[in-house]
Amino acid sequence: MIVRTLGEIIGTDRDVRAPNNNWVSRRLLLKEDNMGFSFHETIISAGTETYIWYKNHLEAVFCIEGTGEVETIDDGRVYPITPGTMYALDKNDQHYLRAFDDMRLMCVFNPALVGSEVHREDGSYPLPDK
Repeated sequence: MIVRTLGEIIGTDRDVRAPNNNWVSRRLLLKEDNMGFSFHETIISAGTETYIWYKNHLEAVFCIEGTGEVETIDDGRVYPITPGTMYALDKNDQHYLRAFDDMRLMCVFNPALVGSEVHREDGSYPLPDK
């Protein structure tokens, strides 16, 4: 069994911050844990907008705290995000994530992240090494 607390993650290499400080991701489960997915707590900073395109991953997100919105680029639809909202990027959707105040999100990625990923210029994470 794997049991971890956020207190064990914060300040370690599993506590990953975006280079632009838009978010911090506490990576509770990673590829090395052999679960087939990764599981993260991510804090999106208030007043930020992040372009994301997980072309190599599927992601599901559940909002615990805060408010914001997701805008899908292909169709321009805007989805409000409030506590209790889940969204899934089931089509590798290119999108903007905007936080109106600090948002606390729980995120699942498939395939699992290895842990050090930050968004590349095209908004994606690289595929994990085989």
